[in-house]
Amino acid sequence: MSIKLRVQELRDELAKRGLDTTGLKPALVARLDEAIEAEDKKDDKESDNGASSKDEDKSTVVDKDEDKADGKKTHPRDDDDDQTAQAAPKRVKLEDVDGMLVAELKDTLAEMGCSTAGIKAALKKRLKDALKAADKAQDASKAATKGATSKNKDKAVVTDGNDAEEEKKIVTMSKKGRAVLDPQLPDHIQTNFHVIEDGNDIYDAMLNQTNVGGNNNKYYVIQALEEDGGNKFFLFTRWGRVGAKGQQKLDSTYSRQQAIMSFQNQFYSKTCNHWINRAKFEPVPGKYTWLEMDYEDGDAEEEKPVNDKPKKPRGPTKLKPEVEKLIKLICNINMMKQQMTEIGYDAKKMPLGKLSKSTILKGYDVLKRIAAALESKASRSTLAELSSEFYTVIPHDFGFKNMSQFVITDAPTLKKKLEMVEALGEIELASKILKPQDDDEDDPAFGQYKSLKCNLEPVPMDGADAEWIKEYVSNTHAETHSSYALEVEQIYEVGRENEDERFKPFAGEKNRMLLWHGSRLCNWTGILSQGLRIAPPEAPVTGYMFGKGVYFADMVSKSANYCYTSPSENTGILLLCEVALGEMRELYQSDYQADKLPPGKLSTKGVGGTAPDPAQIKTLDDGVVVPMGKAKSGDRNGSLLYNEYIVYNTAQIRMKYLLLTKFEYKTRSYW
Repeated sequence: MSIKLRVQELRDELAKRGLDTTGLKPALVARLDEAIEAEDKKDDKESDNGASSKDEDKSTVVDKDEDKADGKKTHPRDDDDDQTAQAAPKRVKLEDVDGMLVAELKDTLAEMGCSTAGIKAALKKRLKDALKAADKAQDASKAATKGATSKNKDKAVVTDGNDAEEEKKIVTMSKKGRAVLDPQLPDHIQTNFHVIEDGNDIYDAMLNQTNVGGNNNKYYVIQALEEDGGNKFFLFTRWGRVGAKGQQKLDSTYSRQQAIMSFQNQFYSKTCNHWINRAKFEPVPGKYTWLEMDYEDGDAEEEKPVNDKPKKPRGPTKLKPEVEKLIKLICNINMMKQQMTEIGYDAKKMPLGKLSKSTILKGYDVLKRIAAALESKASRSTLAELSSEFYTVIPHDFGFKNMSQFVITDAPTLKKKLEMVEALGEIELASKILKPQDDDEDDPAFGQYKSLKCNLEPVPMDGADAEWIKEYVSNTHAETHSSYALEVEQIYEVGRENEDERFKPFAGEKNRMLLWHGSRLCNWTGILSQGLRIAPPEAPVTGYMFGKGVYFADMVSKSANYCYTSPSENTGILLLCEVALGEMRELYQSDYQADKLPPGKLSTKGVGGTAPDPAQIKTLDDGVVVPMGKAKSGDRNGSLLYNEYIVYNTAQIRMKYLLLTKFEYKTRSYW
C-alpha cells in the first residue's frame, strides 16, 4: 500500500514511472495509487472519446458532480463563470484514513478544499465523507461515459479529464506542422487533425491566469483544428486549475474560416486582446494572459517527406564511452523537464521545447519589479499582485494549495525564482541546439555532441592531472558542507570553440586562477555550447550579491551546492575555469552595484572567513594558480563564510576541466 511508503520512497516510485515527484505525502500517495491502478487496468481499456449525443445539433456534457457532495465544494474552484468546475482528484484511499496522522489529514483536507478545524476524530470523519462523495460521483461519471455511444463525431463534446485512462495521454503529444496538438484530445482527433495555420498565424493559444489573493491558478487552451483532408473543422478548448487535466470542449464548425473566427472570438473573450494584435499584448486585470510559444523549429517539419524505408539499426557511436555517457546525461530533455518540475515550473502547460525568449525576459522583468518593491518595503498586497503577474507569465503547478502562501515576500524566495528563470533560459537555448538532424539518426549522441561545438576529452583517471584535480576536490570541501561527500567519476578536458581567441587579451594577466563553478544538470547544454553568461538587463540586480557577473569559488563544495542534487538525484557536474582576475576589488559585504568596477580593477572578490591555505597553492606551467590548499580559517570581517570571485566580462573566462561527480549524502549542512 502506497500510504506505508516513506516520502522519498514514494518519490522514487513516481520517478521510475516518469511522473511528477513534487508535493506533500498525501498528494504523492494519491498520484502513485492512480498510476498503479492505471497499470492494473491497462488491458481493460475504456472509451477515450467521452459521451456524445444522438442529436446532431446538440452538445453533450460529461461532467463529474463532485463539488455538490453534501452541498459543499470539495476543492477551490478555478474555472470560468461559464464553465463547470473540474472534479477534485482522489487523494487517498478510504481504508487508509484511519492510519493517517493529524498533519496528513489536514494536508489532504486542505488540498480538497475542506475545513481543517477540529480534533482528529472529526478530521477523519470529514475526510471519509469527502472521499465517499467523490467516489460516488466518479463512479456515476464513469458509468455515464462508458454507456454513451457516438454516432456523430462532429458535435461539440465537453468532458472532464480525471479518468485514469486519460492519465496515459499526458505523455503523448502529436505534432503536425508547427503546433503540438493538445495531449487531452481524443485519439481519433490526434490521428486525423492538425492545428490550423495561415501564413505566420498558428491558431494555438495557451492562456494563464494566477491571482494569489483570489486563490486562482488556472489555464485555458484554445486550438482551431482542421482535418488532414480539409473536410472537417473544430474549435477545441480546455480549462482548469494548473496541474489538473480539467475539462474540455470540442465544437464543430462549418468551415475553416469559421473555425478561425471562433478561435479569435474566444481569444478576445478570455483576454480582452485581439488576436491580430497579440504582438502588442497587454494583460487585463481579471482576464487571462497569453503565453507566447516558440514555433521556430516547425517549418521544415511539416514539409519533411515521409520516409517509408525501415529504419536501419543504430550502429556504435563515434564517441568515446566516457563522452557518450556525459552527452546522454546533459542532453536529456526529460531530465530538464523533471528538474524544472521539481522547483515548481509547469512543463505540461508551457512545454520546455516551446519556451520563447520573450516569455523568459518577461519573467525577469516581473522579478525586477518585485525586487524594487521589496527594497521599497511595499505592502503585501502589492507583492501579491506582482507575484500573481510572475506566476501568470511563468506557469507554476501549486496543486490545490492555497495560493496566498506563495507570495514572493523576501530576498531568498526572489533568488530561487531568479534561478528558475535562469534555468529556463538555458533550456530554451538547449531545445534549439538539440534539434535532431537527419544525418545523425544512426548516431544521435554524436549529433548532440557536434551541436555543442565544444571538445570534450576524457582525462585518464590514473594520470597526474586527475591526481591533483581530485586532491583539489578533497582539500577544499568545506566543513559546513558535511551533508555529502564528492566522488569524482570522470574528468574531461574542455575546449570551447573560439574561446581561446576571446581569452587572448587576458592571457597575460598575472592573476589568473583555476576556480570552481557549479550549476544544475539542465543548464549544461547551454553552458558548454554558449559559455558562461551574465544575466540580461531585465534581471534584478538584487538577485546577485556582487552584481550581475559570473561567480566562481575556491572551495569546491561552495560551487557544488549550486548543482542542486539530492539523495535520489545525486549526479552533478562541476567546472574548473581559468579566470583572469587581474587587480581585484575586495568586498566584505554584499554590493549589488559591484559590477561598476573602479578604474584598474578587473574583478570582485567577496572575502570569506575560510579559504584554501595560500602556502599550499599549485602553479601550473602556464602560470595559472590553483588554490588547492586545505581550508584555513582567517579573520572574518564580513558576512561570507567562503571566498567568491566575480568577473563581469565573459572573455576573462576559459573553461579547462569538467568533472562528473557523485554526491554521497549523509546529514544536513549549512551554506
